[in-house]
Amino acid sequence: MKHHACIAIGINQYQLLQPLSYAQEDAEALSAFLVEEAGFAADRCLLMTDASPSLWGHPTYPNRENILNLTRRLCNEQVQQGDLLWCFFSGYGVNYEGKDYLMPIDGNPADIPGTGIPVELLLNTLKNAPTETVLVLADMNRSQSMKAGETIGAQTAELARDLEIPTLLSCRPNQVSRETSALRQGFFTTALLEGLRSGQCSTIKGLDRFLSERLPQLCDHHLRPKQEPLMVVQPPGKAHLVILPDNSEAMAAVAGRNGNMTAAAEVDGFDRPSRAGVTAQVELPPAMRAVEEPRVPVSTASELNSTAPTAGGNDRPIAPKPEDADNGASDKSFLQQLILWSGATALVLLLGVFLTNRSIFFAGDGGNSRSVAENPQNRPEKPAGNSILGGGEAPKQALPGGGGASQNQPAPLPVGAIAQPGAQAKPPSSTEVWAEAKTFIRNGSASSFNRAVAKARSIPPTDPLYPQAQQDIERWSLTILDIANGRAARGDFQGAIGAARLMPDANKQVFNQSQEAIAQWQQLAKQQQANAAVLAAAKKEVKRGVASSYSQAIQKASTIEPNEPLHQEAQQSIGEWSESILKIAQLRASQGRLKDAVAAASLVPADTKSYDLAQKAIAGWKTKLQDRKKN
Repeated sequence: MKHHACIAIGINQYQLLQPLSYAQEDAEALSAFLVEEAGFAADRCLLMTDASPSLWGHPTYPNRENILNLTRRLCNEQVQQGDLLWCFFSGYGVNYEGKDYLMPIDGNPADIPGTGIPVELLLNTLKNAPTETVLVLADMNRSQSMKAGETIGAQTAELARDLEIPTLLSCRPNQVSRETSALRQGFFTTALLEGLRSGQCSTIKGLDRFLSERLPQLCDHHLRPKQEPLMVVQPPGKAHLVILPDNSEAMAAVAGRNGNMTAAAEVDGFDRPSRAGVTAQVELPPAMRAVEEPRVPVSTASELNSTAPTAGGNDRPIAPKPEDADNGASDKSFLQQLILWSGATALVLLLGVFLTNRSIFFAGDGGNSRSVAENPQNRPEKPAGNSILGGGEAPKQALPGGGGASQNQPAPLPVGAIAQPGAQAKPPSSTEVWAEAKTFIRNGSASSFNRAVAKARSIPPTDPLYPQAQQDIERWSLTILDIANGRAARGDFQGAIGAARLMPDANKQVFNQSQEAIAQWQQLAKQQQANAAVLAAAKKEVKRGVASSYSQAIQKASTIEPNEPLHQEAQQSIGEWSESILKIAQLRASQGRLKDAVAAASLVPADTKSYDLAQKAIAGWKTKLQDRKKN
């Protein structure tokens, strides 16, 4: 059989960029699937993450040097003619001056061309591999260093078409690729693995069709903006290219490693449908089945009982019964229901009468004193309630003073009295509580998920809905943490802290994780405040037309380190101030003040865009000064 190969790169802990949460998990999950379920050769699957083991005696730490060297080595030495070659990347992607770059773990946003990996270089390396069956999957997260208006993926798609390498992008250039704590993966990888296990994605066309439908569904379910995959295939005939090994071949490979054919069909503890069946249904693990429960609006809560599945949970067709037997069963069922409903109605009526006249049934001392006052002969009276309980007529008792009052005890109130104020309301059912909890999350805020969790926690452990409610509670709690992480990634640390403080303690592990994050964000918030003061002081140094004032501002802003908050803002200001210094120098040169122009241009920092232009200008001005001296 063929020895198919893959490259899976996933980076969480960047050295100079905001960490990602689940890029490493994405790469590990895909690599595990290709080796354990799809039959790829383990020694030809290059996994590069923050903690991946060495391969071929070489460390797989995903820095720039290792990624380029190991990728080139795999393509040249480990891939054979006719093999399948997958290349997956999950991490930051940056577009710089019209070119797309993948950021390795040591990528520096201040020097993207020097520390990033050009997508063009990677695709050309894959193109030079001996096999023509190559599939690239790029899950590029938008880096914070990106400026508004720049897009990631447009150049990648163009290169993929030119080189005729089928390439799948996790989102379109105008969208953002996202990950979520609720899934503990990126949305793209979750949908990708579902499709690969469904049997519907053995070809590029099948994979594109499945992801185009499933990925937006996942985003909508988790209340995130739409994310649509982008498949690039050139020529169009490659859409029918098979991207997974034949199922029997993969089964044999897995069985050969495990010594058991059953292991290939029961990876992760649940059966995998055959890839040969294009119409096979997606088999999800238990946690994912809970995620995909349909939303139930409050207005239809009463309909849940009538449409609830049977206790067995099976949708098997019921065998037809003889007509007579069916009629007899229907009659018997009707009589039973009639008796039950009649008894229930009688109980409700009695309860209403009891609640309405409870003051009569439980007369206190006030009632006794009234009896003595109204019965001067102190004759004992039969309690008025006995007439109701015994069904007899209340004894007639003349009241002092006459006054035309009725001589009979008050008659029971009509049935309508049950609905009057004072009657106890029927508590909502667990189905209604669960449905109401789900309505809260439509707002999409951290506080709304907190309210939903609080509501769902009122469902008791003995209720049949309790397991489902617990799964929703965990998912909603993780979403709160996801919202907090998203705010922190944007630099809104106070907002992140506020969201994380809404984390319920339903899941101790997640709750502790949120508390640790709060402590970290509090430190970053302090650092952000201090750096904001530094930037404000730097801006005050600037005096229009004075090159040295811009230089002093640059020196202050440069004290903000790359891994600190507001570093990107500081770098942007430094770039703008450097351009201003160069313009001041050019103005002086146009006025014939060449010495002053050289002095000003010398203040342009070396790590800015204006530096090369400044050095070139300085060389020209110095030449003119020398010519002046000669003349």
